Amino acid sequence: MGMMRFTVLLASLASAWVLASGASAQEAPRPQSAAVENVIVTAPKLRSEKALDNFIIAHAAPSPFLRKIARWKTGICPVTIGLPDKFNLFVTQRIIRVAMAAGAPLDSHEPCRPNVAVLATPEPQKLLDFIRQKRVALLGFHYRPQAMRLATMTLPVQAWYSTATEDFWGLIEADLPSGDLGYGVMSTRGIIRGAHVSGSRLGDGLKSEFTTAVIVVDTTKIAGQEIGALADYIAMLALSQASSYDTCQDVPTITNLMAAGCGADMKPVAMTDVDMTYLRGLYRMDAGGSFMAERGSIAYEMKKDLGGY
Repeated sequence: MGMMRFTVLLASLASAWVLASGASAQEAPRPQSAAVENVIVTAPKLRSEKALDNFIIAHAAPSPFLRKIARWKTGICPVTIGLPDKFNLFVTQRIIRVAMAAGAPLDSHEPCRPNVAVLATPEPQKLLDFIRQKRVALLGFHYRPQAMRLATMTLPVQAWYSTATEDFWGLIEADLPSGDLGYGVMSTRGIIRGAHVSGSRLGDGLKSEFTTAVIVVDTTKIAGQEIGALADYIAMLALSQASSYDTCQDVPTITNLMAAGCGADMKPVAMTDVDMTYLRGLYRMDAGGSFMAERGSIAYEMKKDLGGY
């Protein structure tokens, strides 16, 4: 089965879930009205070099299979379901605008096949149980014993990513559990084929790429959130994979929006320059380098753009 089949599975997930659950988006608590869309420029004293480095280390999560920083190479096509219609549209458009500003690729087809699904529901665990039973590959690379733990909702907004590995020759293979025949949906074999690598000491030339992102929103826990801040938070999740979203970072970042213990100065209502420079650095980096080289490349691009370092 190919990449097209995988995106079709994601596209069918939303409608299948709606039919299976019978949940109504109108019954969910509504976020507050839209805030003005902008990027907040933060003062240098609030983003010291050490705090910036700590943010990059905390945010840049390696993909489970290749252990490198994943990003989109296939054009993204987001869809939002479960909020009131105008908010669904707002979130989807915000993801697209942030992707354009970050240099992430967009799917140019009209209509496009969704590969980023934002699913809002008052019963997130029921949705995740449904995914685990019917579309388990959308949880990303894992082995069978890990599935139940992986498919557990622990935050108000949470994301799961499927990835693929592109080798030095440009050949792409889904990240599936080795030796687990038939477990995935992107290959007729459950075994990862050998990959062509470079001879460089700076990196093997292998690249980690997102193939799908499923972002689940617990509508029982977002009441009172400004839709602008929530949309920016979701856009950050859609475009980058982080190690944690429940730990307060020492720089003003949209990723602190729902983290405990954050003061108002570290919990902005929109994306900050720290967030946007991180995303730009992510989509400029040499994805074929080592994990440490990738992280260093993002740090260099951020500090260059922010200035003063």
